[in-house]
Amino acid sequence: MEKQHLKLIFSEIIEGYSLVSSKIFGELKIKHINNFDAAKTDIKNHYYFQKAVTQGLPKRQDKIEYLIKEGLWTEEKDKEITRLEGMLKGMRKTKSKLILQAQIDAINKELVTVENDLTNLLAEKESTIGFTAEEYANRRINEYYMHVSILDQDEKRLFAENEFDELDEDQVSEIMTVYAKNNEKFKADNLKKIALSDFFTNIFYLCDDNLYNFYGKPVINLTFYQIEIYSYGRYFKSIIQNSEDKIPDHIVEDPEKLIEWAQSSQNVKEALEKSSVSDKDGAASSIVGATSQDLAKAGINKDQDVIDISKAAEEKGGRLTMEDMMKLQGVK
Repeated sequence: MEKQHLKLIFSEIIEGYSLVSSKIFGELKIKHINNFDAAKTDIKNHYYFQKAVTQGLPKRQDKIEYLIKEGLWTEEKDKEITRLEGMLKGMRKTKSKLILQAQIDAINKELVTVENDLTNLLAEKESTIGFTAEEYANRRINEYYMHVSILDQDEKRLFAENEFDELDEDQVSEIMTVYAKNNEKFKADNLKKIALSDFFTNIFYLCDDNLYNFYGKPVINLTFYQIEIYSYGRYFKSIIQNSEDKIPDHIVEDPEKLIEWAQSSQNVKEALEKSSVSDKDGAASSIVGATSQDLAKAGINKDQDVIDISKAAEEKGGRLTMEDMMKLQGVK
């Protein structure tokens, strides 16, 4: 079922629009945004921001300073947000250098915890800040995108740019819900999965990494979704083509697992190259704690000379000294 859903999303990306149904407005066509649609947003954003300030809405930073002064928000919470953001950046960098799957699984759990903590704190901050000039400008820009992209059955714009304020509450709620629900389909997770699906790769691999050959038009005329999925296609194609080892079947269509596998495989090989000792030194190349699955990423057969820490400890009475560990690694 998911594959059919992804195939439908890809079809909409190719066509450059989505067909949706609204209880109030009937059948609608949502045109996907491109560079020409977005070209005016910087000018419009500045205009709406200045308009909001003139009408008395506070700037975001001014509102934050006021909330801190009144004790409704604290600098400590801002520092905690910065700390959590730094942690996430550091953990992701660490993850990209890990070798052992057990370590990758452990840091993935930690990432989920930190991401949730950060999300909750940011939500609390946004709720406390409330409506600002920046928020007003963002809303008006979103209304502009709906204005240029939502078409009726005659393929005419559903409403003029200045008509949005004239819609009643139910109409506003309906159009925003329909628009947001449609956009949700095109989240990065889905686009990555499409880029690894056979219905995409079967034609993508024939275009010889030529964007014009794939879409039949220059990049300036492409929608943002078309550009994004093409970029993912090139990225995953590079991973697959540069892999010296067979990619496990259970991850070949799982974007995050494939990225983890590619990074880990490269890290295994680099670690082995650094730690390898020539035969004359009489030591085996190894990675402490690596399972046969970890080493398989580097093309090492499980029957080769692989160090099993648990087995070595058992032979030593259940405990290894630092000297024992050094000997296992070939250090004299």
